Amino acid sequence: MIQIEKEEDMNTITITDCEGNVLYSLEQCEMFPNYIAVLKDAIAQGKDLTGLCIKNQNISNVVFQGITLNNAVFENCNLHKAEFIECQADSVWFNRCNLDGLKVKKTNLTNAQIDKCSIIKAHFTRTTLHESSIFDSNLYAAVFLKTQLNNVGFHNCNLEKAEFEECSLVDAGFYNLSPTYQWINDVLFSNCILNDCNLSSLNSLSMLFIRESNIEDAELRDQNFTRVINTYTKVLYAIESDTVWWEDFRGNFEQFKAMVENNTMENGNKYYLDVFIYDELSKVVCYLEQWHREQATMFKIH
Repeated sequence: MIQIEKEEDMNTITITDCEGNVLYSLEQCEMFPNYIAVLKDAIAQGKDLTGLCIKNQNISNVVFQGITLNNAVFENCNLHKAEFIECQADSVWFNRCNLDGLKVKKTNLTNAQIDKCSIIKAHFTRTTLHESSIFDSNLYAAVFLKTQLNNVGFHNCNLEKAEFEECSLVDAGFYNLSPTYQWINDVLFSNCILNDCNLSSLNSLSMLFIRESNIEDAELRDQNFTRVINTYTKVLYAIESDTVWWEDFRGNFEQFKAMVENNTMENGNKYYLDVFIYDELSKVVCYLEQWHREQATMFKIH
C-alpha cells in the first residue's frame, strides 16, 4: 500500500504491508519523487519486504534482487518486464497483474497464487514454484527452464506454445474446460520429469511436443506408448493419439513414414538424414507398420 504523509510541508512516502505497517519510508524529494523511486531504494538497501502490498501501481522494469518478499501482494499492477532475481518470495499473490515479459531467476516462489494475470513470454529460470496455483491466466509462449513445478496447478490457463525444459512437474496438473485444445497447442516438454503429472483432460496428445520426457508416467486418459531406442535415434509413438515424436519431428505415423522415405518434413524442410540415422528410422517404420497390421488383424478377429 502507498501512504504519503505531510508533516511541516514535507511529504513522506511509505511502503507498507496490507495492514498498513510501514516497511520503509523516505521524505519526498527530487531524488525520491514518487513511490517507485522509494521502492527501488528499499530494494537497493536490501530491506526485508515481507508482507509488501502494492496495488494499482506501474512497476514495470523494476528489478527485485536478493530480497525477501514472503507473503507479498501485487494487485492490479503493471509488472511488464519486471525481474525477480535470487529472491525469497514464499506465498506471494499476484492478482489481475500484467506480468508479460517477466523474468524470474533463482527465486523461491513456493505456494504462489497467480489469478487472472497476463504472463505472455515470461521466463522462469532455476526457480522453485512447488505447491503453487495459477488460475485463469495467459501464459502464451512462457518459458520454464530448470524450474521446479511439483504440485503446481494450471487451472483454465492458456499455455499455447509454452516451453518446459529440464523441469520437474511431479504431481502437477493441467486443467481446462475448453471444448478445444488450443490452450495447450504446441506446448513443449523437453527433458522433463512428468511422474503423475495430470494431463487427463486431453483426449489426444497430438498437440504436444515431447522430447526426452517420461510422458508414459503422467496421468493420462487411455494412452499407450511404444518407445524405440537405438544407437543414434530415440522414437516415441503414442498409439491412441497416433503421434510420433523424434527430435523436432511431431506427426502421425503416415507423416513420419513419409518424412523418413522422402527425407523431408511435412513443411518441406529437408532433414538430410545420414546413413546411420536413416537406417535406424527405416527399421522403426517397419516395426510400426508391423504393429499396425497386427492390430488390424486383432480388430477383425474380435
